[in-house]
Amino acid sequence: MKGKGFRKLVLEFENFHHAEFYREVDSTNLKLLEWLKTEPERADVIIAATQTKGRGRRENIWFSPKGGLWLSARIPYFDFGKHLSVLNILCGLSCVKACNSIINEMNMSLAKTFLRWPNDLILLDRKLGGLLIEIKTVGRFVKSIVLGVGINVNQKTLPAQIKKQAISLMIATKKRFSRYDLMLRILKELDMMICGFKEKGTEDMAADWKSVSYEIGRRVEIVTGKGRKTRGKVVGIGRSGELLLIDDNTDTKRIFQGFGLKLLDK
Repeated sequence: MKGKGFRKLVLEFENFHHAEFYREVDSTNLKLLEWLKTEPERADVIIAATQTKGRGRRENIWFSPKGGLWLSARIPYFDFGKHLSVLNILCGLSCVKACNSIINEMNMSLAKTFLRWPNDLILLDRKLGGLLIEIKTVGRFVKSIVLGVGINVNQKTLPAQIKKQAISLMIATKKRFSRYDLMLRILKELDMMICGFKEKGTEDMAADWKSVSYEIGRRVEIVTGKGRKTRGKVVGIGRSGELLLIDDNTDTKRIFQGFGLKLLDK
């Protein structure tokens, strides 16, 4: 896997110390996973100006042109339980907080970033970014966790096929943002999240999620296992990060894995 325009960055966080920046890679997640197998001490973070084979959840293609922030970070293992939902939400919350902090500093308080369960970043009802977490195991033991983050930052336009569903910070605010600053804010929030989890576990997770949830209190449809569609009103998340719905029969549904969440009562 070849990269262009390489340079090293020194980071001063408890959990992130070294980063490498490239003008172009195929996938930051794939590159970092490769290092963790062959050169595990090489870097904790990789950033690319563009990706030629960016990926989202369920192997979807992620459009990754210049102007966006495309990064992957090694997440130290912590016992998030058997459900990936906890890790998805904690990392998603970190990215939402970082985006909102940089937006607020530019006095754009009406442009608030929300989290669509489990880990899509939503701005003005369109997708600003997303996360892809990949976990490698050896037997029953977790060997490495890589978090991929893709955020549309300074793109002035988006391809016709996604422009109705996606948005960038620049399109939303008509302002230009520092991707380097946003990267540092995300890593700072992730660093605090990791340290906080070690101290308090998921004690504050539900309240933090509720404050930025895109779907709380609203009727939604979500695709779960075997392509089955489930509908209901979102009432919260559980201790394992699962989405809690009340369906039309007033039964509580616990969704641990799902995709394609959409609002039914916009």
